[in-house]
Amino acid sequence: MPADKLSQSDVARLLSDPTPVNRAETAAKVAGAFNPRRLTDSERALAEEIFRLMVKDAEVRVRQALTENLKQNGNVPHDVAVALANDVDQVALPMIEFSKVLNDDDLIAIVGSQNPAKQEAAAGRAHVSEALSEALVETGNEAAVTRLVANEGAKISEQTFQKVVDDFGDRSGVQSAMVNRSSLPVTVAERLVTLVSENLRDELVKRHELPAAMTTDLV
Repeated sequence: MPADKLSQSDVARLLSDPTPVNRAETAAKVAGAFNPRRLTDSERALAEEIFRLMVKDAEVRVRQALTENLKQNGNVPHDVAVALANDVDQVALPMIEFSKVLNDDDLIAIVGSQNPAKQEAAAGRAHVSEALSEALVETGNEAAVTRLVANEGAKISEQTFQKVVDDFGDRSGVQSAMVNRSSLPVTVAERLVTLVSENLRDELVKRHELPAAMTTDLV
């Protein structure tokens, strides 16, 4: 492997002193330098095998070191990303929020596990599909729904927005997040007019270009 990859001295130290600290340092080094374009096929296979061993490590700190260094790496083997995303929260949350290796099926399954922290992490991803948004709203997790609606990278269908209003329309945090989105279906904005405070109503009219006369009639 290139010089910044796992060296013979690293292996020797790990074999002679396989403490959690050394294992975590090894995980961080291999994961942090994982770039298939700089590796031979055999080096890549070795690195991936190390990942598969370390996702099973009993020490959380080892798996944390792995996920922190792989969460934004698009070359991570899918099975490794999924294993880390289904781990305990300390390990899983960064992978759920940042990994592009995880697909909608992976994320919807994770969201359906009823783990609130993982649901919130999924809601904060840079890009959230309509299908994942729908799954998040179906969980009934107010914190996750608030984060989702506040996330401009989330695609949310009109039907899903309507369910948000049905289930959380009286919650101030959700109201504020919806009002402050850059765009909102007119039918949803019209419903919000009758639910929000006067200050939020003024912002809703201004931001989403609702006719003042219509707003007055609705109120």
